[in-house]
Order: sequence, then structure tokens, then C-alpha cells
Amino acid sequence: MNRTRTQFIRSHLADLSRLPPKETLGRDWIRGRRVVDIGCGGGLASESLARLGMHVLGVDAARENVEIARIHAQGDPALTDLAYVQSTAEQLEERDFDVVVSLEVIEHVADPMGFVKSLVDLAKPGASIFISTMNRTPLAAFIDVFVPEYLLNVVPRGTHDYRKFIKPEELSQMLQAVGAETVDTRGLILDPINNQCHLADRDLGLLRNIGVQANYILAARKKH
Repeated sequence: MNRTRTQFIRSHLADLSRLPPKETLGRDWIRGRRVVDIGCGGGLASESLARLGMHVLGVDAARENVEIARIHAQGDPALTDLAYVQSTAEQLEERDFDVVVSLEVIEHVADPMGFVKSLVDLAKPGASIFISTMNRTPLAAFIDVFVPEYLLNVVPRGTHDYRKFIKPEELSQMLQAVGAETVDTRGLILDPINNQCHLADRDLGLLRNIGVQANYILAARKKH
């Protein structure tokens, strides 16, 4: 899933680089941009983004996650523009990031609206914001809760609370309320047989939201 999410992020940032000059920060918009990865965990996404040539700050509230991420990054000497810090999004002092990323985090927080606001507050005007999470549907409850936690026992029981899953339209409304607009939403379709993940269009003809019934990733832009 990490590779697919990174491809989605890279694709959207590449699209920004083709906007009129006054809308971007140069021809190569991706390289050298400042990125913050909120809830970075072990740092897999942070490392992938750093390998695209961006300056990445991985942020996690758990000290053990930050230490694991730092140790893992030491295995790749090329990751010179990657740093980690223990903090929450709300407490982070740095601001005005070009890109804000938070992957599979919002479904664990107590105050989703406040969390979304903290993400938008970290972004500079016009910046891109990427959030991935799980839809509140029966399919997501089966795929993301029952199978990993109760059937396969590969995730500790209670890790996910289906009641905290957020529908794409709800997330878009939260973003809109705090000064950002959704520009794209795609489904993340897991293929356990081939151990792969694929992007899916949100709608298929008249079938609304058919592609985002379980996991999805959303791209937004902070308003100027």
C-alpha cells in the first residue's frame, strides 16, 4: 500500500508542476519541497517521499515509533533530507509546509475535526494535503477489522474502531470547513493473493463511491 500511496502523491505533485508559473514554486515542484508526515509510524512513507527529492519531517506522538523510524533510515545513507521528531500535529512549531501527509492516522484520533484543522494549519496557502483512511462501510468493517484482527490475528484486536471510520464526503466537509478543498479521492484496493495494492476511481458510471468502499486516499489543497 505504501508504494501505491506514494505514486498517488507523486502524481498529484507532478500535476502541480505543470500549472502556470505563478501557481507553482518553479519548474520542478517536487524536488526540494518541504513535507511533513504526521503520524509517520516507522517511517516507511517518510522515506519514500524523501527518495523523491523532498525535504521530509516525520512526526509521531510515540517516542518508540520515532526511534524505530530513525534506526530504519540509518540503513540508507542517501536519506540526507529526512528528519524525525516526537510531537503531535497540534504541538509542532514548524509551519508553512508545501505538502502535508497523514496516512492511516485520522481513524485513531479522538477529535477528527480538530485533527484535520491541525493538518491544514501546518500547510502554507496553496499547499497539498494528503490523507488516507477507511470508509465507514460494512465492507471496510470486514476487510479492515474482522479479517486482520479476528480471522487472521495479524493485528491486535481493538486496533481499529469501526465507529471512527470516516466517509470520504465527511472528510471533504471537514477540510472545506477549515479552508481546504478536495481535488481527488481514490480507492486503495488490496490484492492479498499477489500482495499488491491498486488505485481505483471513486465512481464507476452511475455507481457512486463504488471504488472507495474500504480504504481510500484523498488529495486536497489549502485555499489561498
